[in-house]
Amino acid sequence: MLIILLAGCSKRDDKVTEVKFWHVMGGPLGKALNELIDEFNEENPNIHITSVSMGNYQALTQKIMASILARNPPTIAQVYESWTTSLMQADAIQPIEDFIRGEEGLKEEEISDIFPVFIKDNTWNGRFITAPFNKSVVAYFYNMDMFEKEGIEKFPDTWDEFLRVAERLTKDIDGDGEPDIWGTAFPVNAGMFAQILHAKGGKILSPDEKQPDFQNKEGIDALRFIYDLIYTHKVAYLTTGYEHQDDFIAGNVAMISGTSVSYSFIKEAKPSFRIGVAPPPGDKEKVVFIMGTNVTIFRNSGEKEKEAAWKFIKWFISKEIQARWVIKTGYVPVRKSTLELPEIKQHLQNVPGLKDVWASLDYALIEPRTPGWLVGRRLLSDVGIEPVLRGGMAIEESLARCAKEVERALALQY
Repeated sequence: MLIILLAGCSKRDDKVTEVKFWHVMGGPLGKALNELIDEFNEENPNIHITSVSMGNYQALTQKIMASILARNPPTIAQVYESWTTSLMQADAIQPIEDFIRGEEGLKEEEISDIFPVFIKDNTWNGRFITAPFNKSVVAYFYNMDMFEKEGIEKFPDTWDEFLRVAERLTKDIDGDGEPDIWGTAFPVNAGMFAQILHAKGGKILSPDEKQPDFQNKEGIDALRFIYDLIYTHKVAYLTTGYEHQDDFIAGNVAMISGTSVSYSFIKEAKPSFRIGVAPPPGDKEKVVFIMGTNVTIFRNSGEKEKEAAWKFIKWFISKEIQARWVIKTGYVPVRKSTLELPEIKQHLQNVPGLKDVWASLDYALIEPRTPGWLVGRRLLSDVGIEPVLRGGMAIEESLARCAKEVERALALQY
């Protein structure tokens, strides 16, 4: 009898197509993802998405590269753009284009409903290679109560205004000569540097992404601005990790940078003040970078698995599922029509300034996608920026030295 039952179970299992999904979502983000995956599995009993969290992006990329060498990758996984370029060189990716334009694909009006920046972000040589997944956008968070007390009516539009506001908000309450309330705080951050660099009209890399371009005048001015916030104007201090976010929640810092997804973590801590959200300031240009990963389908998977994976991706990027995903997590929607749903309109009313943050997708930029940028970004932070902000090295010298290191990294193919 037991043998018959086991045989029956095995037969039913054979009818279910398993899709292994490697990702790094944990905590409330992982909970939100797994709830949606469970719902998809219930709606599609012939498909089972197996959710496997790798904990962090370093572990994920190592696992992916090892699985490619072993010719045993998952069906789908989160990937950064620079990883995608490497995986394409290894012919490891099944382009999403093959499914988007297929019989079960998207209509033209559905494709045009995707924000242009996400189309650009997932397109190589005119073809969709990956699909947008957990996308966020750089944003600032500020203490609305502090702003109101100082008579500051809105978040600053330019970096010069940002400095003036930070000066007004920095307070020495106990009179010991050291601020008790700071205008802002931040860790050593290549992203912040890139933001200000581009706002001043500069670029991280050359257009062909083969040469560094951050060591020029605009880069020197950008890093000097960050340095002066700390050491000249004394309205900011350096932190590590998420210390700046904790200090903001505690009411010791007036303004901090993060991404749109940071809101869910800040709100969960229940700060004693009203939280405002705004796009980053600009200079010659208004600039914002998108963050987060995309999802890829691996070529070595079976045809049934790949088709099932596409069905899940198509479901996940539908406007209704996107609405639930962004409300639960703080990520941005990838479909423009999501903004027209009643629950999203209510959500935007509930979070002051979030509508403007999402509107910044209209002028958002993507970071370099060349494989060497995976190392180059870390070099920019560790070799170019940190020696200036922590060690007092001259800005021109540090950026010039870093540019040579980044140039070598860009010459490598991973």
